[in-house]
Amino acid sequence: MEIMTFNIDEDRRNLVDDKQNFNIDFHDSKYNWLQARQYEESMRQVEVHVVHGNGSPVDLTGVNPVFEGWLPEGLYRIIDAKHSVMIDAQNGIFRFDFPAPAFQIAGSYKQAFFRLMKDGMSVTTLEFSLDVMADKVISGLVPSDYMTPFEDLYLKLKDYIVKSNGDFDTAMTQWKKDVANLITGLNDDIGGINLTITEIKTQLASLEDKIKADGLATVADLTNMLNPIIDRLDKLEAKEKSSDLLTDVGGGIRDIFTSQISNMKARINPDLVNIGMINDVHYTDRDSFWGPDNDAETGITHLLNIGEVSEKLDFAVSVGDNIDDNNKDNHFSIKRIEDYGMTWFTALECPSAVLLGNHDDNSSHAKSSGATGNDYLVPDSKFIQAYRQNVNLFGEKRNGNSNYFYYDIPNKKVRVVGINDYENPNTLDSDGNLKYPRINTSVITGAQLKWLATDALNVSADTHVIVMLHCPIDGTLKDNPTEHCYNHDVLKQLLEAFKNGTSGTLTSSTTDFPVNVDYSFANKGTLIGVFAGHTHTEEYQVINGINYVVNLNSVGCAGNAGNRILYFDTKDEDSWSVIGIDTANKKVKLTKFGRGTDLDFTY
Repeated sequence: MEIMTFNIDEDRRNLVDDKQNFNIDFHDSKYNWLQARQYEESMRQVEVHVVHGNGSPVDLTGVNPVFEGWLPEGLYRIIDAKHSVMIDAQNGIFRFDFPAPAFQIAGSYKQAFFRLMKDGMSVTTLEFSLDVMADKVISGLVPSDYMTPFEDLYLKLKDYIVKSNGDFDTAMTQWKKDVANLITGLNDDIGGINLTITEIKTQLASLEDKIKADGLATVADLTNMLNPIIDRLDKLEAKEKSSDLLTDVGGGIRDIFTSQISNMKARINPDLVNIGMINDVHYTDRDSFWGPDNDAETGITHLLNIGEVSEKLDFAVSVGDNIDDNNKDNHFSIKRIEDYGMTWFTALECPSAVLLGNHDDNSSHAKSSGATGNDYLVPDSKFIQAYRQNVNLFGEKRNGNSNYFYYDIPNKKVRVVGINDYENPNTLDSDGNLKYPRINTSVITGAQLKWLATDALNVSADTHVIVMLHCPIDGTLKDNPTEHCYNHDVLKQLLEAFKNGTSGTLTSSTTDFPVNVDYSFANKGTLIGVFAGHTHTEEYQVINGINYVVNLNSVGCAGNAGNRILYFDTKDEDSWSVIGIDTANKKVKLTKFGRGTDLDFTY
């Protein structure tokens, strides 16, 4: 058995000279290598040792080693997640038994390495040289992509259908969850995702023919069930083109931010739990109050700025007003929402989420009844897709496809709770006007408050909770610019009950959105703080023992009509924060990028 040793801290290679004709030079003796003959199976094994820079072993406890390879012809790929055997996890040793599909084509692999997966994160080894010698005596496998995650997934689908007893809808619901989990498990690896998409589409087409032939479901049933999956796959497939998006929209990262980005990276303390927060980007493709003439697209480039430091973050949230509602046709707003979501989830290299703001749904232009008025409003289904609320890419927990969520940072005892304070229904009043326009009305429903009381805030005694939302909770600011806030008072009471460890029942003071929620917190909760945006100002105060923080806007403009201050094309154009949490000492270090003042407080 061959033994391979990889130093994941110090192993390095030069970049290839020609990315189009990708070819790694393996003549250097430092590279591991393996030779096999076509169609060998299982008995060709390697023992892999993974070490740190000082030679100490990497603890592989809980790690799943995945072999990834690009076959000699450069047409097919291998992703094998099931043929590794952990020999001594704590000492960084595992065995990999190469399956026959790894030796389909004679020649030298374009690229071969191991990806070490754990909790949705990954690190890769350096490539090793893998040569497959020709076998002219026998013929074996037909060359094709081979991905064990997908092989397992397709077998699951067939098994679900067999066991569904005619309940095809239930079978497909379970399988859709499996597809989403698989995509998450691939850790946003574009090559792996696109291979998955291709294979799933091929197999779905085959399955469609079989279902039609066997009469397992009507064509209409099949179409309704499969279209959401195909739509999801098409959106993921578009990620391959995201590099064009990131360079085309606003021109990519701009020179005015280069030194600030480097400085921000140096200021992030790796010993803390670090959460990125950006809000009020107001991305739009037309001139608006928030942008100077011909310069309004710059806002989306700010996502690239936070993306550049995101490898140092444990989590990040875009906290509403992601786009601006200056369009009298919702098609412009929908396109901007899709661009925003695509850019956000592509630019960031850490788990993340997006919350709604009062400007995101174009409600300022949707105040009248009739087809024209309704066309102004962006439907919630568009946010579900663009903000990945139906996928849970990083294992966040939601209430169905809700915009609100919570996310537990692995091994850090910190839970991030994202609140949607814009659950406004699209109800019309007696005059035919939108009754609860998000532009000036914030609604938190009883369903979300119940979920908070029984699920999101139901944590162990040693878990620290941080709450994030777009509109500051009414009553925590000197001057809240939102005209109508429904159930903000109930939310404030619930958070105080969590912090104090009390029990009781909450009811609302309004009949529009009733609340009747029982809560019972056996222990005093550890509430880091409540972080909001919306006002385009920065503010901090403590109320009943809870830290309330308002974060500055990212869009490069401050002030009100007639009193605007523009920061465009200066280093102060952008503003966002990294919330550094010291759980041992219960301290927070709020570090600002661009405009704004750093803030320190205890909790």
